[in-house]
Amino acid sequence: MHRNASVIRNVVKAMTPFRSDAIVLVVSNPVDLLTSIAQELAGLPKFQVFGSGTFLESVRIRGLLAEKAGVAASSIQLFVLGVHGNGQVVAWSSATINGIPLDKVLSPDTFGHQELAKECKERAEAIFTAKGATPFGTGSVVASICASILFDKREVRPVSHFQPEFDCCFSLPVVLGRKGIMKTIEMPLGSDENAAIARSAHRLKSTIELTDKK
Repeated sequence: MHRNASVIRNVVKAMTPFRSDAIVLVVSNPVDLLTSIAQELAGLPKFQVFGSGTFLESVRIRGLLAEKAGVAASSIQLFVLGVHGNGQVVAWSSATINGIPLDKVLSPDTFGHQELAKECKERAEAIFTAKGATPFGTGSVVASICASILFDKREVRPVSHFQPEFDCCFSLPVVLGRKGIMKTIEMPLGSDENAAIARSAHRLKSTIELTDKK
């Protein structure tokens, strides 16, 4: 963590000053910590500096759920949100299949929420153990984010961006376009989901303060 924080500080400082319309996308981990640092140093509007966040985890959990539900992953609307890693939260309360609430489509015994969320977290670890890295999944989501920006697609993606309430960056859905984050999407989350995101955000903020002292 401290090594990568030092690297991101040196890299961003070496790149400044940026063009006024530059978009900075942070991909390295811990992505929320590094995005928070990059945003502080870049001297750009906050909507132009963001990280890949929980986009890949959102893709993974939709794929896992698609297998259980017997539907195409593209028909599932489900996000992993919050601080990437152990603090991330699967937004089950707002999940839908083709716009219909998940619990109206699938019977409760189709799958377990906690088990599927745990499998999603462990998937990256299993790939890393077997291959030493997760380049293809990461490359795929980075390409998707870049395409959304370059071609002004206005796609909704969960990326790590500045949250003024917590004074740090973590993932919530946004609309991505040519100018970066065009707007944020307010999601109706459950109280337990909001509380879990807030707890992890406070921990992240404390970690950022520790790295600032190094």
